[in-house]
Formats: sequence, C-alpha cells, structure tokens
Amino acid sequence: MLYCGKCLTECSDDRTTCPECGAALKPGTTPPTTAPRGEGEPWVALMRVRRPDSAAIISGLIQSEGIPVETINKAISEMPVPSVTYAGYFEIWVPADHATRARGLLNEARQGTVPCPSCGHMSAAEEPRCEYCDTPIGAPPG
Repeated sequence: MLYCGKCLTECSDDRTTCPECGAALKPGTTPPTTAPRGEGEPWVALMRVRRPDSAAIISGLIQSEGIPVETINKAISEMPVPSVTYAGYFEIWVPADHATRARGLLNEARQGTVPCPSCGHMSAAEEPRCEYCDTPIGAPPG
C-alpha cells in the first residue's frame, strides 16, 4: 500500500503519483492524524482535497455507507483579496474506528478511473474525453 503525504489518499501499489493531487506517493499506510472531537471518540483526517465539489462527492459516498463524516474548509479567506486564486483545501474527517472502512470505500470507487490531465476530474478509464473540460483523457496537460 502507498499513501500521499500531501492529501492523505491511500493508493494501490501500481501507482507512483497521487490520483487526487499528483504528489509522489510514499510506502506504507496513512499515518494517523487524530484530533479529539468533543467528549466522544477521536476522529481522523481521512484525506484532503482542493475542490469543494470533490469534498461533497467523497463525503456523500462515505455517508451513504452509514459512516459519519465531517468536511472542514481550510481556505485562506482574508477579504478583500484581489485577483487571487483559491488557496486552500478541504479535509475529510471520520471517526477513527471507521477510517479503514472509509479508505476501502474510496479505493473501490477509484478503481477503473483516471484523472483528467487538465482539470483533475476523475473519469472512467474507458472515456475518451473529460466530461467537464473536454480534454482527451490520454492527453498531456495543456
């Protein structure tokens, strides 16, 4: 098993870069990143994503399997900020005792998909073009 030290995504051993953020993968499983959540059980950061729509899709997938999930927006938001692109990310948190199952769900959902080289949208591997930006799936970024 490999994991991304940047966004905490776990991946299969046949990859060298993270499908979420493109960073180089590290050997092993994601190290625990725990934080107490009130008086209940500890929660762990499952992964980080850059886009709010990705965070919503991932949270929805996890919730659909009955796993509690919380999305935390880690955006830099000093206003007014003229002409600055979005600088931040979203963290997906789950209870520590559900983390292994949640990672398994994400790995299952990721099988058979590839990231678009231009926008990063995950598409079915057999799709010729990205459904969001119309870039050919096998094309280099441009």
